Amino acid sequence: MNSLLLVLLVALVNLNVSSQSNPGHLKPFGSVGSLVNIEEIRGNYVDILKLFTYYLPRSEPIVCRRVLVNEESFDMWKTDEKLENEIRGLAKVNIYVDSLSNSQRIQMKFGEFLDRYQNEPLYFADNVPDIFRSHLTVPQPLQCPAVLPVFQSAVLMNGINSPPLMMNEEYDSLVCLFRGNKPFVLVNTNKYPDTRQIVMTDNQQAGRSHFNPDKVNFNQFPMLKDVDYHVTNLTAGDCIFIPVHWIFHERSFDSTIAVVYSIHHKQALNVDLNEIQTCSNSNKYDRSFTLDQVDFSSTGNEAPSLKDVIINLVKSNSNTYDKWLETLSRYLSFDMSSDVETAAIFDELYGILDHDGNGEIVMSEIDLIDGPHQHHLSDLLYEMFELVDRKQKNKSSKKSPAQKEIDEADEHLHLENYKTDL
Repeated sequence: MNSLLLVLLVALVNLNVSSQSNPGHLKPFGSVGSLVNIEEIRGNYVDILKLFTYYLPRSEPIVCRRVLVNEESFDMWKTDEKLENEIRGLAKVNIYVDSLSNSQRIQMKFGEFLDRYQNEPLYFADNVPDIFRSHLTVPQPLQCPAVLPVFQSAVLMNGINSPPLMMNEEYDSLVCLFRGNKPFVLVNTNKYPDTRQIVMTDNQQAGRSHFNPDKVNFNQFPMLKDVDYHVTNLTAGDCIFIPVHWIFHERSFDSTIAVVYSIHHKQALNVDLNEIQTCSNSNKYDRSFTLDQVDFSSTGNEAPSLKDVIINLVKSNSNTYDKWLETLSRYLSFDMSSDVETAAIFDELYGILDHDGNGEIVMSEIDLIDGPHQHHLSDLLYEMFELVDRKQKNKSSKKSPAQKEIDEADEHLHLENYKTDL
C-alpha cells in the first residue's frame, strides 16, 4: 500500500513539475506563450500603397475591422435561407465538397450541401462559384488595375462541427468573413522555420495537421514553447491579411462563410508602384465593382491547364511514385532522387495527388484537383522547377562566360514555358 502511494505521489509531482515548466502543455495551439496582438484598423481597408510596400514585402499581418458591413449584399450571407432566397438557382448548382470524416471530395448539389453540412463534417472550399461573383465586391486594395492580374478568389463554408484547421498558405491572403466568428492564431515560419515541419503534415490533406492543435504536446514539440503566436478574433464584417508562409490555425464555433483573396507573392512584389501610388492617391472604392467583372481567364489568375499537365503524366503510365520521379527527373535533366530538397517537394506533391495513399495516382484522383488544391499544387511544381533551375546554375558556375550565358538563356526559357503551361 505504501509503495502504491509513493508511486502516485511521484506521478503527481512529475505532472506538477511538467505543468509549471510547460504552462501550455496539452492546451490549445497559441493559447499560452508569447501572445502578440495583430495590428488593427477599423472601418477601412489597409491602404493599397501600404499593403504592397510594407505589409506584403515585410510579411506583417493586419486586421481590417467592419469593412464589409456596408456592402449591399452583406446581410444576404447571414443565413442559408437568405442565400437561397437571394440567389436564384443556387440549390441546383453542382459543387464538390470535402468530407473531414473520410478525407474525400464529394460531388453534390449546393442545396444538398446546405441541408447536410450543419450536422455532418462537410465543408465547401473552392474557387468562388460564378453564381456568387456578382454578389461579392472586390476589396478596395485589390481594385487597382495593376493588382487585378495577381490575385484569385476562393470561398470557404463550414458548419458548427468543423474541427480546427491548420493551414500554411503559399500565397499572401486577404481573408474576409461574411458569417460567424473565427479565432485565428498565426505563426511566422520565416522566423520559426521548424514550426512548418512540426505543424503541417508531409502529405497535407484537407488542411488537417498530424498533431492535435487542441492539445499541443510540448514534450513532443518543445520548440513550440518559444514561438510568438499572433492572435486575433474575426467576426462577420472583418478581413485579415495573412502573409505568405505564415501558418494559421482557425477554429469555427458556429457556421461560417469566408472569401479568400489569394495574392501571388512574387508577382505582387513586381507590380508597378507608380500605378499603386495613383490608386492610393485617388482612394477610390467602387462598391459596384464585383468579382464577375474580373476576367480571370485573361489575367491568368486561374490555372486550368495544370490538371492537363498531370493527366498527361497519368496517361503515360507514370502513375507510381518511382515513375513520376523518373519522368520529371528526365524532363528536368536533374536527378531529384539524389537531392534532398527537391525530393522533399516532390514527396509533398505526390502525397497530395495520391488521395487515397495507395501509392498510385489514377484519373479519379485527378478529378478531385480543384480550387485551393489546384493552386497549392501549382505552387509546389513552380517551387520545384525554380529550385532545380538554381541548382543547375550553381553546377554550371565553372563554365566559360559564353557557355553560361547560353545555358542561362535556355533555363530561363524553359522556366517561362513551364509558367505559361500552368
